[in-house]
Amino acid sequence: MSILEKKKLEEANEHVRLAEKYLKVSPLKLKFSPEYDPAGDEFSRAATSFKVAKSYEESRKCLLRAVDCYKEVHSVFQAGKMLEQAVLVSRDMGQLEEVSKLAERGALMYRQVNKPEAASTLLDKAAKMVEKERPEDAVGLYEKAAETVGTEDRPNVAAEYMGKAGKLYIRIKDWDNAVGCLRSEVNWRREAGTQAGQAVMGLILVELKRGDRVAAEKVFRDWGGWLDGEQARAVTNMLQGYDEQDHDQVESALTSSAIKNLDLDFAKLARDIPRPKKQEPGGGDEDEEDNELEGLC
Repeated sequence: MSILEKKKLEEANEHVRLAEKYLKVSPLKLKFSPEYDPAGDEFSRAATSFKVAKSYEESRKCLLRAVDCYKEVHSVFQAGKMLEQAVLVSRDMGQLEEVSKLAERGALMYRQVNKPEAASTLLDKAAKMVEKERPEDAVGLYEKAAETVGTEDRPNVAAEYMGKAGKLYIRIKDWDNAVGCLRSEVNWRREAGTQAGQAVMGLILVELKRGDRVAAEKVFRDWGGWLDGEQARAVTNMLQGYDEQDHDQVESALTSSAIKNLDLDFAKLARDIPRPKKQEPGGGDEDEEDNELEGLC
């Protein structure tokens, strides 16, 4: 342990001692109730010192005790800030399972005091911390962030969050929830008057991956107006190719520049979508594997 860390550890313990002193009641000294506000401040200072000393577990404990103190005096915004700090400490500890829980608690407190922007920022920040190793947690955080800003008449920001959730659902192959998120993104973008072409293309590709060519065509029929000319041609060609069981036409559409220029998650998804069986010139099958989309119309 370095000299600085030892010094900070001593400072932290002193702040804890002072905090405990504020919390004690003493009828002999005519102190009949704890002093929660100054105790919360001392626990907050202790947490900072513990963090510098790399005593992360103690730091988080002090932050959570500060949360309890601030809640007692209805200083909800300050309690939310302590939870936001606890999110960062949990990340430094590598305990990503705690990041989501603490972020949700902190965001709820921010919303209680009408601070939706602080709430959505915290949820977004936490989602980015966990999305690589715990994507299942991240999608919930992005969805809550979208819900938060959606109530504040910020449809374009809500669309961004739903789009992030939708792409994460694609990564974990949860097609039903991916469809739900992408549909929500399209609706938010329609409300905002911003371009929804990427989300529509993603939705069509997910429906094809699920083997539902009819649903893909319905998306194209309802929302195809959001696509640019190149995207519309690619979708038209791939749907026609499935109708005619034309492997080459579908392959050409799914590997076209319109698909390659989509967001990476959509472009990768296109590679995994089943194609119709490839027919030999004589009419025999070159590939005898079952195809999810064969015969769908």
